Amino acid sequence: MTSKHFSFFDVSAWGLVLCLLLHVPALETRVDELEQAALKYREQPPPPTPAPPPPPASPRCFHRSRADCPTDSLKCKLVDPTSVFCCDVDSFRLREGLGATMTQNITNLHVLNAEVDELDISQSVYRRLTSMALTDGNIGKITGQFRKYSSIACLNISNNNLSSATFQPSVRPFAYLYNLSVLDASANNLTEFPLSLVHSNRKISVDLSGNKYLPCKHFQRAMESNNSSLVTFANYNKTYCALDLRFNWFKDVQIVQIDHLRVQRELNASCRNIKPSSVVCTCVAERLELLAGEVTNSVAVDCSRRHLKEMPLNLPLNTVKLNVSYNNITSLQAVGDDPSYEHLRQLIADHNDIPNIVELEGTKFIDNFMLFSINHNKLKTIHTYVLSNKFDTTGPYTTVSLAGNYIHCDCNTEKVLKPWLAENSKYITDYKSLECQDGLGPVYDLAEFQVCHTPRDWTDYIYYIIGLEVLTLVLLISKVSYDYWVFKTAGYLPWPANKMPRLPCDWLCE
Repeated sequence: MTSKHFSFFDVSAWGLVLCLLLHVPALETRVDELEQAALKYREQPPPPTPAPPPPPASPRCFHRSRADCPTDSLKCKLVDPTSVFCCDVDSFRLREGLGATMTQNITNLHVLNAEVDELDISQSVYRRLTSMALTDGNIGKITGQFRKYSSIACLNISNNNLSSATFQPSVRPFAYLYNLSVLDASANNLTEFPLSLVHSNRKISVDLSGNKYLPCKHFQRAMESNNSSLVTFANYNKTYCALDLRFNWFKDVQIVQIDHLRVQRELNASCRNIKPSSVVCTCVAERLELLAGEVTNSVAVDCSRRHLKEMPLNLPLNTVKLNVSYNNITSLQAVGDDPSYEHLRQLIADHNDIPNIVELEGTKFIDNFMLFSINHNKLKTIHTYVLSNKFDTTGPYTTVSLAGNYIHCDCNTEKVLKPWLAENSKYITDYKSLECQDGLGPVYDLAEFQVCHTPRDWTDYIYYIIGLEVLTLVLLISKVSYDYWVFKTAGYLPWPANKMPRLPCDWLCE
């Protein structure tokens, strides 16, 4: 029994061993396949990150003409399964019409000529819209704000007599329009730019034409923001802004085309290249001028009160006006040496330390200038020959200002400079304010005896000698005539003549 039992277990063990031997190669092969697959998976680079999808094209705002207006009393109608069009509605008619036509499938809405006292844009009826247009109406007030993650991609609120007072000052109605890519707010009276719309990382087209009193500084901020390349201004050539002009106490507003801001931005970049680099000057587009046969923006540069010790260099292209007043400049040499002064027409260099204008001789500026102001400097001599040629060939629009300078006055000043000032008084408007040093007063009132002094010699008395001789001759003739009259009337000669010896020529008188 034991022997049989043992042999049964032996046969079972040997059978199990044989089975394992037959399956080991298959198991090893499977394990190898799994290891190779795992190794292959580990060696493969990670799959590339898919490129972000291109931004969707700007949607076309849903818009219908007046010919499509509904003719029934409801004032709103379905144009297609996703669009509603309303015309000539007030607040009540708008609520009634939208309540009857708006469904979950509606994504486009155009309301034409809505006379609405208050429009609440936070209502759920606008939640699913992708295109919303309220045009050619009169909206008194906009309250609330679009709901978070609103789907609106196109918003048209043009020609609604909107002003910045229409919006609640404490609420930003467009803050959550993250999908907005088209905003048409043209033909309104807005005075505030919706800067929150352009401070995002999405492309957006903004139409603000017809709002002439939007501050230019807001447009400038939008153009110079980090995302300025994403902002497109529709109707660019018809968009204007209000430019604040301030000069001391004087304030004014000038309406300019927004392209002026682009020019100003480029100008600011070139203005930063003015040398010395430590000086920050102000550059503005002066006006359109014909320079070198081309219409271009002329530039005015203000470097006044910048503690300059020399004239600035590397001015922006087409600089026609330069103000360097209230500095410590001692030389005008750069006007002739620096090519950036080529188009300069107006130079204001008041309150500096400039001793003369000789360095301007032969420069393009002295041949072409229209305004040259050098008041309150340290001019000691006015070199008239530098300016005379310009005065001889110029028209009536040339102005030179010399007041506040105290020059050295001598006889030449009285003989040459004084008549030169009077001759060119139509160009030198303040010629009476040019002063002499040493308390001699204005050059124009200078008298010859004050400055014309020469050492005396005997010839200075020749006129006195001649006068004395003439007087003696007259007295002698008078005496002789008197003696002759006495002799003829009384028969005797006066005592002096009676005592005189007779002369051979006395018979002529007998």
